[in-house]
Amino acid sequence: MQQPELGRRLAALRKEKNLTQEELVEKSHVSVRTIQRIEAGEVLPRLSTIKILLAALGQDYESFIKQNPISMETTSQPRGNRSALLIAIFAGAIYLATEIILNAMDLAWLTKENNWEQWVNFIYIGLTITMIAAYALFMWGFIVLGSVFENGLLKIGSCLMIGIVLAIGVLDISTLKAEDTDSLWLPYMTASVMVGALTLIFGIALIRLQDGMGMLSRVAGVLELITGAAFVTVILFFIGYVVMIPAVIVEILVLYRGYEYLSKSEVATAVV
Repeated sequence: MQQPELGRRLAALRKEKNLTQEELVEKSHVSVRTIQRIEAGEVLPRLSTIKILLAALGQDYESFIKQNPISMETTSQPRGNRSALLIAIFAGAIYLATEIILNAMDLAWLTKENNWEQWVNFIYIGLTITMIAAYALFMWGFIVLGSVFENGLLKIGSCLMIGIVLAIGVLDISTLKAEDTDSLWLPYMTASVMVGALTLIFGIALIRLQDGMGMLSRVAGVLELITGAAFVTVILFFIGYVVMIPAVIVEILVLYRGYEYLSKSEVATAVV
């Protein structure tokens, strides 16, 4: 069942039981803010949260689903979203691997005074293109989650992150033959500040996703905030690269949890 219909029916059931939102909080231990957002149709809660609320309202989940049948037009979307999330999970792993390799190559480029063989440049360019494509697919998973849980900031933040990674990839390739590294400080300092600012936005969006994806999303958001703050300072950018690794790993887990959620939703729909 999609929002806002789910929220309306849960609110109707609560009122039928003569319970206020505060009384439902006491019975379910779900925060009042989460209940308010669910009933308003602002978020699509996890299956576990729905079951907790229904149990507190004295309603069995299977009975609730049977009493509230799901139309066929609402069952086709989760399957496509599920495939997008699965692709995003693998893309995230590819992105992380290529990003680590590229960072190592950047260090080697600096220590060898920019003197690379031509074939190494081709490898670097190939890896950069792969990284950009993988990152775009990775972020597409969060755009999907933003749509499912009606998190507009997450969709905007993900699109902006794709744009800045593309811009930095182009910058990296265009500076491969640079002879004066001193001239690169300004563009890369600017890029660091921009990455940091957009990463902060993305981190806030992930924290807002916790109503649907739980504490794991909050952890990912906090890690992104640390990463963004490090990049904004410029001088602490290396901390950003270090924290980025666990951040991406946790984000992959968030996508997997979203994949599981949509899988369970599809199973529940098939039963009906």
